[in-house]
Parts: sequence; structure tokens; C-alpha cells
Amino acid sequence: MDEVDEILNQNRVPEEDEEEEEEDDTMLHGNIGKVNDMDQDQDQGDEEDENDQDDDDGNEDDDDDDEDDDEDDDDDDDDGDDDDDDDDDDDDDDDDDGDDDDDDDDDDDENEDDRNDDDVNNANGGESNAADHPNRTFSTTMDSEDEHRHINGAKQNENGNGNANGNTNANGEKHVDSADGMNFSHPQDDAKNNSNFDASSVQQAENEVTEEDKDVDMDKPSGIDKVHNYYTQMLLSAKVADTYNIYPSAAIPIQTNVNALTMSKGLEYLFLGGDDGFIRKYDFLNTVEGKLSLTILQRHSLAESIQNAGILVSYWENEVPQKRSQLKMLKNNKEYEPKVSPVYSLEVQSECLFILSGLDDGGITLQGVRYMEGSISHYFKGRDGHSNIVNLLKMNDDETRFLSGSWDKKILEWDLESGSLVNEFKGSTSELSSLEMRPLFSTVDIKDVSINLKTDIEKNEKDDDMDSLFGDEDEDKADLSSHTDTERENEDTKNRNISEEISKTTLNVVYDESVFMSSGLNGTVHIWDRRVPSSPVLNLEKGPKTPPWCQSACWYMDGDRVFAGRRNATVEEFELRMPSAPSNVLKLPAISGPVTCVRAMPNNKQVLCASRDNIRLFNTANDMNSKGTAVPFLIVPGHHGGVISNMYVDPTCRFLISTSGNRGWQGNSTDTTFIYEIDLN
Repeated sequence: MDEVDEILNQNRVPEEDEEEEEEDDTMLHGNIGKVNDMDQDQDQGDEEDENDQDDDDGNEDDDDDDEDDDEDDDDDDDDGDDDDDDDDDDDDDDDDDGDDDDDDDDDDDENEDDRNDDDVNNANGGESNAADHPNRTFSTTMDSEDEHRHINGAKQNENGNGNANGNTNANGEKHVDSADGMNFSHPQDDAKNNSNFDASSVQQAENEVTEEDKDVDMDKPSGIDKVHNYYTQMLLSAKVADTYNIYPSAAIPIQTNVNALTMSKGLEYLFLGGDDGFIRKYDFLNTVEGKLSLTILQRHSLAESIQNAGILVSYWENEVPQKRSQLKMLKNNKEYEPKVSPVYSLEVQSECLFILSGLDDGGITLQGVRYMEGSISHYFKGRDGHSNIVNLLKMNDDETRFLSGSWDKKILEWDLESGSLVNEFKGSTSELSSLEMRPLFSTVDIKDVSINLKTDIEKNEKDDDMDSLFGDEDEDKADLSSHTDTERENEDTKNRNISEEISKTTLNVVYDESVFMSSGLNGTVHIWDRRVPSSPVLNLEKGPKTPPWCQSACWYMDGDRVFAGRRNATVEEFELRMPSAPSNVLKLPAISGPVTCVRAMPNNKQVLCASRDNIRLFNTANDMNSKGTAVPFLIVPGHHGGVISNMYVDPTCRFLISTSGNRGWQGNSTDTTFIYEIDLN
């Protein structure tokens, strides 16, 4: 027994060493806890399974203590030691008899080497388990005499090799001599790996969110799209309206004849030109919102609904460019007296970058508006230009070219980019009074109509008695009718594919620029094809009782009909399929006087007819020949007693603007421009 006590005393660890070992164990558990904290996002199910497995292992170790003791006795007998008599209190994991004691014999070392080879594999497996399942908890159970520690199923011996059962001293205390043999991954490395993983996943998620936001932004309409959609919806609403309620809301008193009118994009600015040679710029939006009211004297002779006054922003002279030798210098020899021309026509760029103005000498000036207001940037004249008053200007949708009409019977096409003359349309026989582009969705091909007219003329010149006898003429008419119907369907399908009725760029109504119409003071109405500038494609012949006079003409909204105002208080309606004679005549009261301006409404049912006494909204759907019908027109209040030079209906059909002036011809002016509001009914 004395020998046993000596051996136990030799193997006993001092108390100070015990405290240090407990601190080492605490640090070990702390580091392992850090590893656990770094990877909390792993599956918690593995933790529960491993804990259960560890508990089962612990129980199995408790049951096999006696067998372990027997094995220890056999090993100790080989070494000549009796230590196994007191090893009943050893740890559950002390299946191996390597106690890290430096006093073990060579036989024990050989046995330990064999066990260490197996335990290295177990330790490596435990290390991989710790890396694969970092959230696995490390349970610590204490017996009355033994301390059981299970760290991922792996323990460290004094040489740094992981043993499956670990090493404890005789008192059941954990003995760790060196931390260099630890096979656990460093917490900082795990944190770095986890942070990299988290950062990459977060970055990927942010990229996905950004792409989704971009997709949402792409689907979300922009401000321009919203305005364009609003304009389109308003136009469609105006097309399906049965009738319109039009009443004046603002007046712009001008003590001169107003011959020209034009509007910028979005109804922002209104430009008026008159006989006094000044171009006036008005703030249209603030005018209709009522930011300025008329005086009592100005409202005295007007309708009660007219309360607002036009807000004048600026004005400048319509100057005619002169050579230096023609300038009239003032006394200071630094300034000259400008030569001013009456304003007969105006056309402004949608963004107010420039404005085109027609002069009385046949020239056209391009003047700045947004920048260097009123300054002349270019002068369209040339040898082949106009030689008389330019009273018509029409710009295309792209704002790269424009058409001009003059009293010299010429229709010219100009290029705004080069400033040169592009084309000349020949065949007009009178001073031009109107120039209009054809609307979209027309079902009539003017080429086919022209060919059919020529064929009919040739047939009329021949003797067709035999054809009539055998019915060939009827067959030809049937074939022609079927061909016309087919072409009409094809043309309708082609035109219906056009998505935009209002341009996103200019917010104006889109027209068919390949075909346009012109009228002359002698009563002629011509249909032109821009691809055939040599002569008009169609000539719309006036009625037999109609005087030779036409001051205004316009397209119907379907593009298949044309309305022309006449001197005898009538408006003639022409169909392109039958251009030889008017298909209908709208009769106004005889006292109304000549019709000086006509304008079609979007619903394809009504036409505005302006004469010297009033403006009338004429319903073209009523049968004028039937008796007992109601009055086919409504009088628009506001204008009375004067020549209407222009009527402008905005693309949304919310406002109507009328100007009074003789445009250089005969007639008196009311010296007032009216702004009307339109309600849909």
C-alpha cells in the first residue's frame, strides 16, 4: 500500500497547477464559444443530434467503466504497476491508459503509439466535425469525482494529438501541457470566412434588388410618358363625344388685325402676329388660370363668362433683313431704323427655340425665341423663293422641314438644317388661302382615285353603246367597286397600326405628311402628293351655283373629306372618292356673311364655321334636305361682327382660340382674340 500511495503522490498535481489547468480549460471553452458565436446561422438541428449522441456516448462510457478498469489492470500488470486499483474515478473518456505521465514504461509507449495512430484519425474527424458544424455545443457534465468533457467527440493529449477519449489525471482533472497541438480552426479565420460569405451574399442580394428596382423603374412611366398618355386619353375622349359645350373665358384686346397664330409645346406660350408688325408672346397657361383679370371697361361689351385677360410676356418687331447700303442710320450713326413687315404667318418650334415668320417681300425669317429673342438667325429667300406675301407656314412633325405658301401661287418646301429650298409644287392657279396636312387613318388612296378619274374620262370620250348593250359597263363598275373595297381595307389596316396619334416630341397631332391640301381665293381646292410635285393629284370642283371664292378649307378628321368655306354663306363638303362635285352643302343664314374660317372637331360629326356675325358649331350628321328637323348648329358666344382669321383647337380639345383680322384682304377686325373652354357632352 505504501508503494501505491507513493505512486499516487507522484502523479498528483499541485493545487496551483490545478488552478492553472482550470483557467486553461476556461480559456479553451471561451475560444470554442467564440467559434460557436461566429456561425450562429447554421442548422440548429445538428446541434441537438450531436448533443444526444454525446450523451449516449457518456452513458456508454459509464456502463463500461468496469471493463475499462480490467483492461487497465492488464496493462498495468505488464508494466509492473498497481495503479489500476484506484482508477475507478477516472473520466468517462479515459478508455486509453495514456495519462500523459512522464513515468510510463516503454511498453505503455508502444501501446500508446498504436492507439495514437487511431486517435489521430478520430481527432481529424472531430476537427472536421467542428468545422462543418460550428454551432454544435460543447457539453460539460460533472460527476462527484470525475469531470466529463465532450468537445465534438475529440480530445487533445499532451503531444497535441487528438484522442477520442481525452486525458485526465488521477484526480479527474483535465491536463493540457501545450496548446500548439490544438486542431480547432482559429476564430478569426472563421470570422473572416463568414464575413466574406456574408458580404458576398449581401452584395449579391443588393445587386438583385438593384436589378429589380431597375426593372420597376423601366416599367414606371416617365413624366413625358404621363403627359403623352394624358394627351392621348383626352383626344380619345374628344373623339367619342356626342357634342361640345364651348364658352369663352378670356379675351386679349389688340388694337390691330391679328393675321397669324401659333402655339408652343404643352400650351405654354401663345404667339400672335398682326398688321402693326409686332410679334406678341403671351403666357397661355397663366391666362386661362385667371392670374390677370380684365378691367371693367374691357368687360363691358363682352359675355359674362369672360373674366380673364391675356398676360403679355414680351413682343418684338417683325424685321425685314436689309443690306448695309439700304440701312437708314440714326443721328448717332450707331443705330439704324429697322424695316418692319406686317406679320402674315407664324410657326414656332415646339420648345420655343425659334419661330418662323412670313414677310411681305416674300422672305421668311428664322428668329430666336428662347435665346436672343427677336434676333434673325436665317433668312429664307433665294432666287427661287417667294416674291410676294408669305401667308402660310406649316412645319413637319420632326421639325426639320416646312412648307410655305404665298400670294405668288407657289408652294415651296424648305430644309431647316441646310436652309435651302428642297422642293417646289407647281400647278396652283390662285393666291393661296389655306394649307393643311391630311389626318391619319384615311381609307382613300389618292393615287387610285386619280387613276380611276382618268379612266372615266377616257371612257366618256369613247362610244360605249355596245358595251352598254351587253352589260360590260356594269361588270366594270362591279370590279372597280370590289377593288376599291379591298384597297380600303388594306389601307385601313395599315393606318390603324400607327400607335401614336399625338407626337411625344411636340405633343401635337400627328398628320400624314405625304398628302396635303391647299385652297385658293378663286375657289379651287387641290390635293397634293409630296412625291409628285409637278401637279396636284386631285382637283375638288366647286358646285355650279357657288361663287369663285374660298378663304378657308380644312380636312375632316377621318381624312376622307374636305370642307371649304364659301362667299355665299355656305360650306361645301367634298369626298375624295367623288371629287368632281360636292357631296353635301352646309347652309348658314344668309345674313351671316362669307365663311372666313372652318375647323373640324375630333368627333367626326361637327365643324366650326366662322362668319362675320358668329361662330357656329355645325352638326354634319343631320339631314339638311329633310323638313321639320331641328336647327343643325349651335352658336358659340363671344365673337360678333368681324372677320375671323384663325381658329385653333388644341390637341386635347380643351381650348379653342379665335383671332380677328382680314389677313391682308377685305374685312374689318374686332381687335380682340378670344380663348374658349370646351366641355365634352
